[in-house]
Amino acid sequence: MSVAIIEKETQFAAGPSTRNEGWLHRGTYHSASIKDLNTAVQVAKRCIYGHEQLRRFCPEAVEEAEIKPIALIRSTDRVENTLYRWKLSEVQYREISKGEAARLTPEANFNSCAGVYEVADVSINTRLLYRKLLSALRLNGCKVYLGHSVIHLEDDTATLRSLDEQELTLRAQKYIYASGAGTKDVFYQLHKIDLPLRFWKSHLIITRRLTQRGVFYIDPHEPAMMNHGDYSIVGFNEDAFLTPSPSYSLVDQNVQNIKRGIYNLFPNWDSDGTLAIACVKVDFSPQNEDRSLNVAIAEPVKNHICILPGKMTEAPYLTDTVVSYLHSNLDTAEVALRPCDLFAKGQLQPRTAVAG
Repeated sequence: MSVAIIEKETQFAAGPSTRNEGWLHRGTYHSASIKDLNTAVQVAKRCIYGHEQLRRFCPEAVEEAEIKPIALIRSTDRVENTLYRWKLSEVQYREISKGEAARLTPEANFNSCAGVYEVADVSINTRLLYRKLLSALRLNGCKVYLGHSVIHLEDDTATLRSLDEQELTLRAQKYIYASGAGTKDVFYQLHKIDLPLRFWKSHLIITRRLTQRGVFYIDPHEPAMMNHGDYSIVGFNEDAFLTPSPSYSLVDQNVQNIKRGIYNLFPNWDSDGTLAIACVKVDFSPQNEDRSLNVAIAEPVKNHICILPGKMTEAPYLTDTVVSYLHSNLDTAEVALRPCDLFAKGQLQPRTAVAG
């Protein structure tokens, strides 16, 4: 396939793609936190698949791969169910004592934890990952249009406008909208269709590195952190709330919640010199109160496909699914059809045997 990428910003990954904890999940958190068991296992296994794919594609983006983080369970009632879900999802873990955890991470307070586990999640440098993706695009002949917006679409032809007001046209058989929180606006602008997308705002705190190992709770309303060099990025489980439009303004109450969580886990934390940021995620699930973390593919207009990864770690699974989706709709005459393809096209008819 001949591919072009159109990005309205002058830089790639300027939104949620890099505005996150840099957490390369391996199913540990989502297998336990998603209420519906089937969905939890599905998301966890897709995260495991994506985790392994991303580590193979860009091992240099994995930070401190040899240092395993520590997962905590505060509630005794959650331990048995969490371990059951981890085994069902093939999550890698090793139970450790509070004493061992204290030796590995002396800065943290493990007194109120019912379970402590060494797990296989890692931190990832998302900027390095996207730099390698961009290099791979260019090496494979992909055309890249930074600082360009699609201002008009008619049939298979798109009109692009650059920041310096230059216009050009492109023709394509398929258009894929991978614009995250911007998908709703751009789809309405081009097709006058109001997609049923929802926006979820959450918060993160960037602080001086808290400890050698990443530490995160499985329980809701507890802190989760990943280390990146001299800094730790800390979020709050189930902090996301619905917002009418994507924005990066801060909600002070949510920021204070994270700070209280950090103090509880790291009693000697110095909060001076920290940075609070907001991030916005999007989903396609208006009928469900909870945020959907599943991948989503929708084609509201023929040949115009909207995609959402759910979690960044699920992106490799989504990519494979989209490529398969495209190839099933873009025929290649040079490759023979399978009998099932011919049958589906009506070119092979079933034969009925009649006993004589």
